[in-house]
Amino acid sequence: MPSLSPDPGFEYYYKACRKGDPEAKAVTVSYSSVGVLADASEITGLPRDNFEVHEISKEEFEKLQT
Repeated sequence: MPSLSPDPGFEYYYKACRKGDPEAKAVTVSYSSVGVLADASEITGLPRDNFEVHEISKEEFEKLQT
């Protein structure tokens, strides 16, 4: 297993959106693609397969966090 020390500096951000939403409004955002699906499901009470995940920029992530 490769070492993560020092931190490789990868930064990935994701948002979960309802499938078929033409505006792709974020239900939630996270650092984890799997975690964002779990959070969206928990927030809405809908199954995880009702959402799609999009990778977003750090700037969009920070904007959606507020």
